[in-house]
Amino acid sequence: MTAAIPLSEEKKTINGRLQGKVALITGGALGIGAACGELFAAQGASIAIADINLDAAKALASKIEAAGSQAIAMPLDVTRDIQCGNAADETRRKFGSIDILVNSAGVSARNIGNDMTFEQRWDRVIDVNLKGSVLMARHAVRHMQQQKNGSIVNIASIRGLIGYPDFMTDGFHPYPHSKGGVVNMTRDMAVGLARSGIRVNAVCPGFTHTDMTNAVSNDPELYKRIVGLHPIGRFAQPIEIARAALFLASDEASFVTGACLVIDGGFTAQ
Repeated sequence: MTAAIPLSEEKKTINGRLQGKVALITGGALGIGAACGELFAAQGASIAIADINLDAAKALASKIEAAGSQAIAMPLDVTRDIQCGNAADETRRKFGSIDILVNSAGVSARNIGNDMTFEQRWDRVIDVNLKGSVLMARHAVRHMQQQKNGSIVNIASIRGLIGYPDFMTDGFHPYPHSKGGVVNMTRDMAVGLARSGIRVNAVCPGFTHTDMTNAVSNDPELYKRIVGLHPIGRFAQPIEIARAALFLASDEASFVTGACLVIDGGFTAQ
């Protein structure tokens, strides 16, 4: 059993909150994943950036290393079990452990090929967002169980808790279907892995300025309408989501597991 950190020691953890930790981040080259990588590195972690976009992953790894932290980049299609296993094994080989997994790889139906059938689009979104998170977690857990500790942070969505507004969906949009799975996957894994010393939590972002929301941001009327649904009056920036992921990944959240932290500018509070 891990003892709570004494109050006298708390201020020592504020800077370098992840000192000596190793974080593997899927979808880590861009958007929320990249923000997590940079922030976690600034807090003392060594970072493994795994992404299907290897060039972007390498660029971010170079940026992190130039700032004085350790980072590696590796190619990863999270829908491929062998690739997920290789990413976990390479992270462990390079850095000696996997203390944190951030499942950030994700797609939306509006960001994949328009030439796909409904079934193909639905399968692709489910495969990346849900199956990919399960496969990567399963391989990270192999190493975390040997260490008897670890923290998994799944990037879910408020769409895992509520549907889209009616003007954005016909009821068959695969994104909320996939993220609902990620939310309940988080809870089930939290219960099943707690005895192994592994915490599993999720952040549920609302609309955030990333490549995934460019289709919305680039439509002035739609963008204005959606921004108007936010009490705070804007979309989130990726760093704002990464800060919440940092808390859940860190020892500050040592008694937090199975939580789904909503970060949405008040969208779901209405």
